Formats: sequence, C-alpha cells, structure tokens
Amino acid sequence: MKEKIQVALGKERADLVLKNASYINVYTQTIEVGDIAIVGDTIVGIGNYEGKEEIDCSDYYVAPGFIDSHVHIESAMVTPEILSQIIVNKGVTTIVADPHEIANVLGTKGIKLMLSNSQSAGMDIFFMLPSCVPAVSFEDNGATLNAKKLRPYLKHPRILGLGEVMDVNAVLSQNQDMLMKVKYTQDKGKHLDGHCPKTSSKELNAYLCAGITTDHECTSQEEALEKVSKGMYVMMREGSQARDLKTLVKAVNEKNYQRFLFCTDDRHIEDLMEEGSIDNCIRLAIQEGLEPIKAYTIASFNPANCFKLFDRGAIAPLKKADLVIFKDLEKLYISQVIKNGKVVKKRKFFNKVKPYKTMHLKPVSEDTFYINYKNGKSINVIKALPGSLYTEKMVIPVQDLDKYELNKIAVLERHKMTGKHFTGYITGLGLKNLAIAQTIAHDSHNVVCIGSNDKDMMLAVNTLIEIGGGIVIVSQGKVLEFVSLPIGGIMTDEDPQILYTKMKRLNYLAKEYGIKDGVDPFITLSFMALPVIPEIKITPRGLFYYQSFNFIDLME
Repeated sequence: MKEKIQVALGKERADLVLKNASYINVYTQTIEVGDIAIVGDTIVGIGNYEGKEEIDCSDYYVAPGFIDSHVHIESAMVTPEILSQIIVNKGVTTIVADPHEIANVLGTKGIKLMLSNSQSAGMDIFFMLPSCVPAVSFEDNGATLNAKKLRPYLKHPRILGLGEVMDVNAVLSQNQDMLMKVKYTQDKGKHLDGHCPKTSSKELNAYLCAGITTDHECTSQEEALEKVSKGMYVMMREGSQARDLKTLVKAVNEKNYQRFLFCTDDRHIEDLMEEGSIDNCIRLAIQEGLEPIKAYTIASFNPANCFKLFDRGAIAPLKKADLVIFKDLEKLYISQVIKNGKVVKKRKFFNKVKPYKTMHLKPVSEDTFYINYKNGKSINVIKALPGSLYTEKMVIPVQDLDKYELNKIAVLERHKMTGKHFTGYITGLGLKNLAIAQTIAHDSHNVVCIGSNDKDMMLAVNTLIEIGGGIVIVSQGKVLEFVSLPIGGIMTDEDPQILYTKMKRLNYLAKEYGIKDGVDPFITLSFMALPVIPEIKITPRGLFYYQSFNFIDLME
C-alpha cells in the first residue's frame, strides 16, 4: 500500500506507464487523456507519471479489459487454458464460465477438471456452479448434481454463484432440491444466473422471487425491456448460432444501458479466432448504432458490477490493470493487451489433460434409424431456424413427405449403456448425401446424428464410438473427416491451430453437401437435443414439446 501511495503521489516511478493515453472513463462516459500508472497488477494513478517501463499511447485508445458474462468453454472444444490464450489477445481478460457441459458428462470430476486447468490460464476464469445437471429430471446424462453435492464448491473463491437456472419449471413448482441450491447460494452471498426464455409476466415475477438476476435467452426487444424493467441484467448474446445481439441492442438507451451485458454463451473455435469474442460484440453493437463509450462500458464495467467483481471493469486507482490498447473507437483494432499489469505474450505450449472414456454405447445397425410411418396420417417434424437455437413444430401429412427437404435426426444415449435411442425428422438444414454424428449434444451430450440415409448414419455413429467421441462426417459409405474430442467427448487439449484447421474442413464439407448459409451445422445439431429451449427438440426418449413441457408422439 505504501508503494502504491508513493507512486500515486509521483514520488517514485511506476512499474509501467501508458503515456498520453486516450482512455475510456466508464464513470463519466467520456474519453479523457492522461498517463496510466501501474504498480504490479494495479492501476495507481492517472495524470502525469514516469515509469520504469513506458508504452507510448499517443495515437491509441485504452479501455478496461473486456468481460464475457456467460460462456461455456466446452463449446470451443478446447480446455480453459487454451481458450484463454485465444481470447485474451482479443481483449477479453475475464470470463464467467458455466461448466455444465462437462459436468453433465463427468459430474463433479468435470468441475474439478475445469478449476484445475484454468489455474494456468492467461486470464481470470471464474465459474458458476451448474444448477441443472441434468437440465431436466428426465434427461439421460452422465451425472446428477444435487444441492448437497454442489454446496461445498460454493466456498471456492473462483466460483461466483449458481449457473443458469434453466429448469424454470423446477423453480415455479418449488422443487425442493432446486430451491436448496438457490438458498445455499444466497447464504454465501453469491450470484444467481438465469435462463428463462419466453416466460409470461407472472411466471417471470415468480422466477425472480428466487433471487435470480440475469438472463441470456432474450430474442426480442420487448422481452429484454420487460426483464430490465423488473430488475434483471440482460446478457446480449452473440454465439456461433444464437446471434441475438443485433436485435437486442436496439433496446439499449441512455436510461437503461447499465442493465445490459455482452456474452458469447456457445461459440466455436473458428468464430473465436476469425470474428472474435466480446470484441466482436462491441464492433457489432457500434455498427448497429450504439454509442461507442456505452459499448465499452457494457463490455467491462457492467459485468464487473453485476458479478461483484469490484476490483476491475474501469480505469481508475486501485482497479486491476487489465487494459486493452487499440486504434479506431468503432472498428477496434487491438494493438496490445495488458493483463495484471503485464503485456500479454502468445504461448505455444499447453498442459495435457487426462482423457476420460465416456463412450458407453454398443455399435448400431441401419435398423436403429428405421422409421415405420406407413400407418400414420402425419408426422411431427423439427424445423430448424437460421441464426437461432429455437425451433418450430411442423406437422406434415405422410403423403407429402417427399415435398419437403427432410433429414433424419437421431439421439442415442451413450453414458450408461441403456440402449435408449430415438429417430425423427428435421427440416431447414438442407443436408444431401451426408451424415454427421457428434457427442456434442447439449446438455446431456449423448450422440446426436443427422443424415440423408440410414447407412451413412450407421457408419458415422460407429466411427464416433471407435474414436471415443467428437465429430464425424460420412458420405456414401466413406468417412470424409473427423475430429477427436477425448476429454468427455466434448474437448481436446491439442494445438488450437490444428483443431481450427479441422473444423474449417468440416464446415467446408457441410456446406458442400447442402448446409444452408447462416446455419452453423455443428452448433445447430448440438442444440437439437436440449428440451429446455423452445419449441420442439429430440432426446433418446422421443420428441419433446416445450409448450406442453412433455413428450409428444412422432406420428399423429
């Protein structure tokens, strides 16, 4: 403290000074000019300072480090340590992650894995405890995390609270275990994240009575404004498939901007490397007309306040020296990133992670995907929507099936060798002469497969079993490409550049075989098995209809 005071008074030189910086003042919503003095990992003063090391920022802007308010690391298919090296260079210095993907596969082992690996990350990675493992009681996932199992982890300093409470019905019906998870979190004074798409006004009131304060599932301005009016923080999501930011940013104004955050939720490695993370959100928001200083405030100060991370999110004395040096306020060309008072440098080597064998599934035959619709009058079909995780239910007469661009979709339980599986139909993707199988299937991460014929679907699933999980593409009896994900079937610790190259190849093949523009085939496929997102999804037990919150028959 004495050293910081001495430097702040100008009596001693700072460790690092950013000279003549045009910095974003989130408190006054202005751009000011001055030297930013840093001691260790802390900003100690702004004004006129000298440093042992100095960076000339005369032609640059400086912003507080960006914070991703809600992200699933597993969706990038890499470990926390590797992800940090990709996005810290994009200006993201803090993330709040929900490890419910790996927890649905490995339970508390998955949480421990993420906490351990993230210790060596090049940024601050905080976690929210997975509230819904499984997502709903009837799911076939790999583990169950009740309130008793989660409670000890609330003591961990990098666990900020309870992750997205997506089982809205469990809250509204006052499920005892869910309410105990909420109470344990409240007793520790920690945060409660929400997930409540398209709830009615009274349902939202009841949901908020549990103390939940955020939501990342808004898809319209009206929905966002209602939630903000009731005291919620609305996370404007820009993922790989769910791209809601351009719509939601229209709801932000001078009076309510402090209640909005940015998040990526689920974003593939190729989008992170090419488009970016929260830096991409800032650019998009400004393009859509949001005043730039507010965009940078939403990216830093707002999430810091929301999650009670009061040591960061602003450029001021005693704030953490997490800073982004860049040119062009609107286009955000990043020059350097400062994390904990040090200039970020690229790393090439990463810790290896123990693979977990999680493919407990017998090889399948073509009969697995057979659908007998001869005696039915009509079929319930999943309609995928471009740029959205939502789907629509279509009812198609059997005699008209040939008039539609349909693919088969199947989900097979892979955690406990139960043999459960179900096959239905999906439209809106346009796949031709190809099958895709993967073990990325939110949130239970069973095997999900889509294809234009049963034989290729069989080969894709059986190949997936052989490699121990990942993504496989098959056409006309031949495996065209695959990605192995040995960590729970959803992550890898291999070089991110190699994974990026493989994913680019997979995306290219999917497009070549008919996947429509605006559709991320792998993200889209992964969400077809998540019953807590409207309107119709598929699980190993059958078709699930969100509106009635129950299973429905394939045939009508």
